[in-house]
Amino acid sequence: MQREILEGFGGSNLRVYAVWVPFNGGSEQAADVSQRVLPDPRVVHVWDDEAATSDWFAKNVDKSLAPAWDVYYLYGPDAMWTDVPGPLISSGATIIGESSALRDAIVPLLQGDSPVA
Repeated sequence: MQREILEGFGGSNLRVYAVWVPFNGGSEQAADVSQRVLPDPRVVHVWDDEAATSDWFAKNVDKSLAPAWDVYYLYGPDAMWTDVPGPLISSGATIIGESSALRDAIVPLLQGDSPVA
């Protein structure tokens, strides 16, 4: 994500919200360390010790009972948050496994932005 997307579109108006949850050994300390993995100033890091975001997105966006984690949700510049955010442009899991799909979905949103070589 950092190298393939954030660095590739360094001058873009892209915003990333990285929500860290206590799954797979995750801890607040690990989330603090993870900020070094995504050091871009456009990334907002949030620690969700109750995994409330995971439950909410699973129920309201994925329509699933399984917790949502290691997943991305991509919304465009015209997205609005009413009962649920929308329109959803793309989503997928795992984030690293779907990084090409995520990049492909982001590129059209950044039409005026030039990728960095």
